[in-house]
Amino acid sequence: MANVRVAVRVRPLSKRETKEGGRIIVEVDGKVAKVRNLKVDSRPDGFGDSREKVMAFGFDYCYWSVNPEDPQYASQDVVFQDLGMEVLSGVAKGYNICLFAYGQTGSGKTYTMLGTPASVGLTPRICEGLFIREKDCASLPSSCRIKVSFLEIYNERVRDLLKQSGQKKPYTLRVREHPEMGPYVQGELLWSWRSETKLKPGKLS
Repeated sequence: MANVRVAVRVRPLSKRETKEGGRIIVEVDGKVAKVRNLKVDSRPDGFGDSREKVMAFGFDYCYWSVNPEDPQYASQDVVFQDLGMEVLSGVAKGYNICLFAYGQTGSGKTYTMLGTPASVGLTPRICEGLFIREKDCASLPSSCRIKVSFLEIYNERVRDLLKQSGQKKPYTLRVREHPEMGPYVQGELLWSWRSETKLKPGKLS
C-alpha cells in the first residue's frame, strides 16, 4: 500500500463562471489530467507563440464529474468505491488513515466530502461503512474502540466541527506536538464508540 495517494476531480462550471464566459480547460484521460492553456502574447508587435499548450499530470485517480450524461461521469458512489473503500480496508487492517480534500474556495471540497441528502459524500459513507461491513468486522478483535474527530482548517485556523460554539467568533483550536505520539489538536472533541464483544453490523447513530 502506498503511503500517499492523490486524486483529482473535475467539477462543472458554476453559474457565475458560465455567465462570465468561462470554459473548462481540463480533460481526463484515465489517470492523467490534461490542462489546456492558450498562450496569448501581449507584445504590440504581435510576434510570439500563441499556440495552445497542453500540460499533462499523472495521479492515482482522476474523476470527470462535469456532466452526469457523460459515460465517463464519476458520481459520488464511484469516488467512494475507490477512495472510501480503500480507507475502510486500511482501517480494518489496523492502519492509521487520513483522507482530506484540498483546493480553493468553490472547488467542490464540501460536495465531495459531505455531499447533499440526495448525493451523499465520502464522510457519511465512510462513517456508515465502519459499522456495516460484516466481513471486516469479523476480523476485528473482541474488544474494539473507534474514535472520530471532525476538524476543519480554514485561513490557518483549526475548527472542531463536532463542537458547537455559542461565541460569535468561530471556535478555534491549537495544534500541538507530543514528544512520543506526534502532532495532535489540543481540546478536540472525540466521538467514541466501544465494543466489548465482537462488532455486529448496524447503523451509525
